[in-house]
Amino acid sequence: MTLFRRASIFWQSRRFWGKARPRIALALGGGGVIGGMYEVGALAALEERLNGEGRGFDVYVGCSAGSVVASLLANGVRARDLYRILDQDLDDPLNFRRGAVFAPDSFRQAASRFGRMMWAFGKNAVTAVRGSIPDMLARAERDLPPGFFSLVALERFMRQGFEAKGLTNSFPNLPRTLLIPAIDLDRAERAVFGQGALCDVPISQAVAASSAIPGFFEPYTIGGRDYVDGGVGFSGHADLAAEAGADVVFVVHPLVPNLCDGEGATMRSRGLWTIMEQASRIYGQNLLQLGLTTLAVRFPRTAFFLLEPPRTKSPLFGPSMGFEAARAALRFGYSSTLAWLATEGEGLIRRLVAGAPVPVP
Repeated sequence: MTLFRRASIFWQSRRFWGKARPRIALALGGGGVIGGMYEVGALAALEERLNGEGRGFDVYVGCSAGSVVASLLANGVRARDLYRILDQDLDDPLNFRRGAVFAPDSFRQAASRFGRMMWAFGKNAVTAVRGSIPDMLARAERDLPPGFFSLVALERFMRQGFEAKGLTNSFPNLPRTLLIPAIDLDRAERAVFGQGALCDVPISQAVAASSAIPGFFEPYTIGGRDYVDGGVGFSGHADLAAEAGADVVFVVHPLVPNLCDGEGATMRSRGLWTIMEQASRIYGQNLLQLGLTTLAVRFPRTAFFLLEPPRTKSPLFGPSMGFEAARAALRFGYSSTLAWLATEGEGLIRRLVAGAPVPVP
């Protein structure tokens, strides 16, 4: 699609009855497998609530798991169709099963890398005796693996899914704007695929780069540069949507901290993984709240709507990359969002319906 054609579509879409039509954006945060499933359920609920009213989004921003969902929606795939494929576990190229992330030999590779890590620790154990554990880790630095899993399987799943469904794997060929942020590891800065020189990177590779959770996955390399998860240091990336000229930005943030109600086990008693998961969610939510507060000042004419799951016991608590709770998270996203749209989300519905296109005379 030529630059002139893209500009023409943009300006035509801005007009109805001689007035500028508001631009509406969707910003999907990360959250691993269960976060992505929650987002599909939430957006399926939104489509159902609109019941054909309103229209699609003009700008899609997707980070980490959100990049998987956003890249499909920007391609014209409906959330309700994704929901049906996932909920009914249909034999479809877009059915996000374990093989979409973990290749058949992934466990063997992870075990090998774990063994490499233990060898590095053992090799430098004498330092821990004479000095300290941090000194040992510093000495073992270059012998440690860059991560336990590869994202080759995810990139292949997205690429083959696009091809099988007749979708584009090219940012310039999309009918809508799609932006996928990741972090350039060596430069310690955000890179936005779909913009500037990174516009020509295949969408499937951008998704893999944005999904590289540090430690869990090894950094994803594109053009000689290493990228890690777009959620590192950022949350939601709603600023990208506002900078793209959006008048309304709908932010979906799947992973919130869970609150202990005094009846169940404490976070401490659940062990290291749960403590790390909870800490990560606290960090992400606080970062998002601070970011949205700042954006309200920077973009006073832009309306931001935030959807988060209820901070109670839900299928979204647990290993974010686990598949056992995936379908429960999908359904929870749908049911909880329907309830939200009937209360706090009414303002968003009014904006979406008001921004629906009407014929240009």
